[in-house]
Amino acid sequence: MEIGGGGFSDMVEGDLREHLEDHRGVFSNQELEEMTKSSTDSEDDDAESVEQVEPPSWTLEKFADVFHQAQILRDKILEYDPWMEQGLMVTQGITASLRPLQDLFDEAKKGRDNCQ
Repeated sequence: MEIGGGGFSDMVEGDLREHLEDHRGVFSNQELEEMTKSSTDSEDDDAESVEQVEPPSWTLEKFADVFHQAQILRDKILEYDPWMEQGLMVTQGITASLRPLQDLFDEAKKGRDNCQ
């Protein structure tokens, strides 16, 4: 089976599966922090005179919204994709990609429960 679209005319399904398998790894929280830190360090050098703006913080409501939207996306993929194996592979990838947010959510929820 050939996959169509710009840049995909010479890619076959096996190539795509191999690429997805090679890039299945989930980054740990520490790896994500290191990547973010290294990219912001170089930006800090260029923008020393610019005020630091604190990024918006996650709330339990924001987490709930993101997880709800992800579930809608997973459901749509399984509904629309005629190849169940492919749909499951994609939805598992979405779930794995959200793991760092799930960990943050669990920590925030635990912190809220401990405060009560």
